[in-house]
Amino acid sequence: MAELTVGYVSGIIAAAVFLVIGHLPEENTIVSWSVVSRLIHSSYWPTMLNSDTAASTGVSRAINACNWLQLGALGLVAITGIVTPLGLYDAIGPDDTPTNIPFRYASDKSAFGKATRSRDGYRSLRVCYADEDPNTDEGCPGAPPNINDIEDPAEAYSIWPSSVDLFTSGKVPSTVSSLFDIQWRSFRSTTNVALGVNGSAFSEGYYWQISQFIMEEGIIAVEGLIVDTKAGRIGFRNHTVPVDVPTGARWTEDILFIEPEARCVNTNLTVDYRYNPSSETYDSIEDTRDPVLVDHGGFSNLPHAVYEIGTANFQNNVALYERAYSAAWRHNMALMQFFNVTTNGSDGLAPFAYMNSEVGKKFDLRSIGSSYIAPVTVQTDSRYAGFLELPFPNQSTSSSLRDRPEGPNPVNLTAQDTYAIAQEACHYPSMEDLSNLSFVGVSCGTVFAAPGRIDGDPLIPDTNSTWSTPIYSCAAAAKAAIRKVTFRFNGTGELDNLEIERIERSSKPPLWGVERLANHTIRNVRPLWGIVSPEVGTRDDISTVERDHLWLPGYPDTFVSDLYTGQANMPGSQFYMDRLLSLFGVRNMEKSTSRYTGLNDLALYNQWLELSNSSSGVEQMLKLMWTDMAANTVVGTRGWHSPKNGERLSKRDSGEVNVPVTLWSQHIEYRLPYAIPAFILLALCIALGAWSIWLLILRRIGLKQMRTYLARTSPGRILGHALHEDQGNILASTDVWLQQIGLRKATLPGRNEDSEIPLLDVQRTLTHEDGGGDKSSK
Repeated sequence: MAELTVGYVSGIIAAAVFLVIGHLPEENTIVSWSVVSRLIHSSYWPTMLNSDTAASTGVSRAINACNWLQLGALGLVAITGIVTPLGLYDAIGPDDTPTNIPFRYASDKSAFGKATRSRDGYRSLRVCYADEDPNTDEGCPGAPPNINDIEDPAEAYSIWPSSVDLFTSGKVPSTVSSLFDIQWRSFRSTTNVALGVNGSAFSEGYYWQISQFIMEEGIIAVEGLIVDTKAGRIGFRNHTVPVDVPTGARWTEDILFIEPEARCVNTNLTVDYRYNPSSETYDSIEDTRDPVLVDHGGFSNLPHAVYEIGTANFQNNVALYERAYSAAWRHNMALMQFFNVTTNGSDGLAPFAYMNSEVGKKFDLRSIGSSYIAPVTVQTDSRYAGFLELPFPNQSTSSSLRDRPEGPNPVNLTAQDTYAIAQEACHYPSMEDLSNLSFVGVSCGTVFAAPGRIDGDPLIPDTNSTWSTPIYSCAAAAKAAIRKVTFRFNGTGELDNLEIERIERSSKPPLWGVERLANHTIRNVRPLWGIVSPEVGTRDDISTVERDHLWLPGYPDTFVSDLYTGQANMPGSQFYMDRLLSLFGVRNMEKSTSRYTGLNDLALYNQWLELSNSSSGVEQMLKLMWTDMAANTVVGTRGWHSPKNGERLSKRDSGEVNVPVTLWSQHIEYRLPYAIPAFILLALCIALGAWSIWLLILRRIGLKQMRTYLARTSPGRILGHALHEDQGNILASTDVWLQQIGLRKATLPGRNEDSEIPLLDVQRTLTHEDGGGDKSSK
C-alpha cells in the first residue's frame, strides 16, 4: 500500500474539486455559491489558472504582503515536510549506564601469540647470591627459619609467600599487576639452579626476538601486554574481553605500566669518513676509510666546569640529563687528553691551560671499527670513547683490536678509563652497596646516531661516498606507574578486535614500596618493589614513597644477561634493567640487537635518520628500542580472572567474572541541520502568534471583526445583497441570513456559448417554518 504524502493529498483534493465543478448545476441556493467559492478558491486552481483571487496588480500592499506571506509559509511547510524527516538516522552509541557483562580470555592470533608459550608449568625463582658477610642470613629475604634444612636448591630459591604478601598489600583494583605477575615470555624448563647445583625443575627465561613494533605507531594489544609504540612503554594485562556484545562495549581498567625515560646530550663531535666497501686490510674488510673526528664545539667550546650531581635522593630527582651531560663532558675531556688538545690538570698544569682545537678542526682516527660507525646504521656502546680501542693497563697481550693506541695519548689513557666514565658520571652503585629506594637503575652510554651523507642521499651508500656520524651521550632509566586505560571491543573476534583508545594518568598516586636490604648487596639480591599498604610502609625493611610513579631500583650487571644465557631469576625485579643495558649494546655484530641498527631494514633506518637530528629525537629512539625489546622479553599474567593478593584460583573459580562496561547499542539520532526549515517555521509561527496576542490585547482585532469580514466577503451574501438589498442584513448571523436570503435560489451572471446569463433570483427554498413555498420575486 502506497504511503500518503502531502503531494498525494493535494492532488486528490484538486481532482475532487475538478469533479465537483463538472457536476455543478447553473441554479443553486445563494448560500451554496458561498460554499462552492470556498471549495474552489481554497484549492490550487486559482493559482494555476491565474484567476483574480490570485492577482497582485492593484491589490493593497498589506493584503499583497499577507498573500505572499501565506504563500511562503505554505512553501516552507512543504519543504519542512520533506527535509525534516531526512535528518533521522540509525547510529550505534554508548548507553547512559554501565552493565555488568562476563569476560572471557581473548587469544592473540598474531606472531606474538603464536610464539608465546603456554604458562602451564611455569615456575619462577628468586635467586639470591651469598654474601661473604657471615652475618647475612641464608636464602632470600623472607625465607623461613628452616631454610638450611631444605635439600632442594630450587625450593630454597622459591618466592616466599611473606614477600608476596608485603608487595601486594596495597589496595588497588584486581587488574593492577605486581612484579610477581610478570613472567619471561620465552622460557625453558631446567634443573640447573647454579653452576654445578641441580634441583627440581623450574622455568629459566631467555631473550628471543619474536617480532618488531617500532614501525607501528599506536597502542597495540598483544599476548600479555599493552605496547604503546608512540609514547614508548608497556602495560601488563592478561587480555580478556566481554562476552556476547554484538554492537561493542567500552570500559576502563587500571593497569601497571613500566615506562622508559632517556635524556641525551649532543657531544658536538662527529666521525666523518669515506665509505669504500672494497678496501681491504690485512685481516678483514674495512668499509670506512680516512675516518676523522671533527670538532663542532665539543672541544673548543667545552665548559671548564662539570655538573655536580646531588646524589642524596635519586628517587625524587633521577637527574638523567645531568648524568648524560656529565658523561658527555668526561667523554670529550678524555678525547681531548688523547689528542693532546688540552689538559685536565693531571699533568701538573692548570686545567685548560692550552687549547689546540677550533670549530671545524679534524683529528685523524686512522682506523675505526665498523662496530661503531657504518653507513645506514645506528649503533651504541656502553663505554665512552670506546672507539679508541685502548688497551687495558699492564696488559702484555691486549684483547683490543689494536695492541697500542694510535694517537698522541700523552697521559697514557687505557680501556679502564673509558669504562670508568659511565661508572663515575652516571653514579652507578657499587657492588657492595646495600639496596634502598635511592638506588635507581640507570644505564649510560654513547649513541652513534644515523650518519648523514655529506655528498648525496643518506639512504644510498654509494662507493666513495662521504658520511658524518654524530655522537650523543645518553642516560636511561625505567619507572613503574599505574595508568587508566580505556578499552573498546567491537563484540566479535579475538584480541585483534580489542581497541585501546587512550591511556591516562591515574587519579590517586599509590604508596610504592622498595625492599630495603640490610645485609644483602644490591648485586647479589635484586630488591623487590610494588604497591604496599600504609601499615606495611612503616616496616624497617621497606622504603616507601607516595607518588604517581616509582623509579625502579637496579644494578647495571653486565656479567649476567638473558641475551646470552638463561636467566633463573624472576623477571619482575630485573628485566627492565637488562633491557636498559641492551640499549647500549646495539651493534651490527651483536646477534640479539643487530636488527635495531637499521642496517637490514631501510624503513627503520629512515625513521632513525629523522630522529637523529636532535637530542630529543635520539631519546625517543632509545625509548622505542627499549619498548620493543621489553615486549619481546616479558608477558603479563594478571587479568579479571586472576586471584587477588597472590591467592590461588581453583578450577571451579576460573569461570566468568562480571565487569561493568558501557554497552554500545543502536539508537535513532538526528542531524540538526535538517531541522533548520522546521526551526524557521516554528519561529514564524511564534512571531505571528505573539503579534496576534499583542493585537488582541490592544483590541485591534477580535472575533467580531473576523465575523464582519467573513460576512462582507462571502460571495453568497454579496449576491443576495445585490438581489434583495432591502430584504436582509448582510451582517446578520448565519441562521438569520439563511432565513432572510440565503435559501433562495439564484444563477450567477456570465456568458455562455449561446447567450448572456443574467443574474436571476429563481425562487425561495421551502422551509418548515414557512410550511410552503414563497412566490418568486424579481
